[in-house]
Amino acid sequence: MLNFFLPIYMKGQGLTDGQIGTVFGLMSISALLLMFPLGVLSDLFPPRRLVFLGVCIFIFYSWQMLTAESYWQFFLVAPLGGLAVSTFFIVLYALFLKVINKNQVGIKIALYQSGMYLGLGIGPAIGGVLIKEGGFGALLWGVLAGGLVVLIITLKLPQTDTIRLDLGGYKRDLRQGRIILFLLLVFTYPIHFGVEQTSLTLLMKDTLDFSFTNIGLVYLMIGVWMAFLAPFAGHRFDTSQSLRALLVCGLAISGIFQILTATVSSLPSMVIVRLLHTVGDVMMILSIGVMTAAFFPEARMGGNSAVVVATRTCGVFTGNLGSGFINGALGYGYSFAISGSVLLLFVILTGGAIGRLLTVNNHSSSSP
Repeated sequence: MLNFFLPIYMKGQGLTDGQIGTVFGLMSISALLLMFPLGVLSDLFPPRRLVFLGVCIFIFYSWQMLTAESYWQFFLVAPLGGLAVSTFFIVLYALFLKVINKNQVGIKIALYQSGMYLGLGIGPAIGGVLIKEGGFGALLWGVLAGGLVVLIITLKLPQTDTIRLDLGGYKRDLRQGRIILFLLLVFTYPIHFGVEQTSLTLLMKDTLDFSFTNIGLVYLMIGVWMAFLAPFAGHRFDTSQSLRALLVCGLAISGIFQILTATVSSLPSMVIVRLLHTVGDVMMILSIGVMTAAFFPEARMGGNSAVVVATRTCGVFTGNLGSGFINGALGYGYSFAISGSVLLLFVILTGGAIGRLLTVNNHSSSSP
C-alpha cells in the first residue's frame, strides 16, 4: 500500500530520480547492519516479540515518510523503513521455517509466499483508490490502520524453542561449498527487484500516463496471479524433487520479460508482460525459499536466513541505486532492459553449476 506509491509522492515533493533511488537504496542498505543480529536474536529469544517490535517501527516510519517534505527528511527517515522490514520479515520467515514440518516443504513455502503475493497485490490496489479519493493523506491513514491490524495479528503468532549462542555453528553452516553459489544467486537475482521498486510505478505514471487506479490494478493482478501460481510451483518441486528446471527457467523467463517491460506502450501490454515476467519470479522465489530451508539447520535458521536476506538486500540496493541514476540519464525503460540482461547473462554463465550444486530434496537439511 505504501512503498509502490512513495516514488510518486517523492516526485511531488520535488525529488529527482537520483535522489529517489538514493532514498530507496538507503532504505534497503540500512537494514544490513542489524539483519544478522536480528536473525540470531530470533534463535535466542521469542520471535513473536521481535515481530511485534518490527510492526511498531513500521507504523512510525509510515507516518514520518508520508509527512516528509524535503529530500533530507526522506533520507533521514529511510533507515527506519529498512529496520522495520528487516525486523518483521527476517524474524517472521525464520519463525515460519522453524515451525513447519519438512514433509512437502515446497507446497508449504509456496502457500506462505502466496500470502505475501496477495498482500503485494491488494495493498497497491487499495492504495490507488485511497489516493484517488483523498490524496496521500488518505493513503497515510489507510497504511496506519493496516499497521494496527497487523499488530493485533502478531499477538497470535506461535512461540518456538530458543538456543544458546553458537557463532561457530553459523560459520560451519555458511562454509558449505554450495553456499557461495547460492549466495551469489541470492545477490544477483534481486537486482531487478530494486529496479522495479524504484522505477516501475514511475514508468507507469510518468511515461505511460496511467491513472493511480490503473497502477493499483496492475499490482493487484500481478499479486493475485503470483498467489495463484505459487502452489503449482511448490507442488512441482515436491513431485520432481529437482530445482534445476525451476531455477534455470525462472531466471530466463524473468530476464526476458524484464527486458520487454521497456517496450510496453499500453495498460494491456503492461499487464501481459508483467504477468509473464512474474512466472519466472514465482519459480525463483520458491526455489530460494526451499534452498534456505534445506541448506541450514532449523535451530540456527534465524541467523542463517538473515544472511540470505542480507545478501538479497544488497542486490535490491544495487538495483535501487543503479536504476535511480540510469533513469535520470537514459529513462526508465533502460533500467528494465539492463537488469533483465543481467539475469540472462547470469543464467548463461552459471546454469551448469546451478544444476550440479544447488540440489535439494524434501528431507535435505544440514545437521545442527
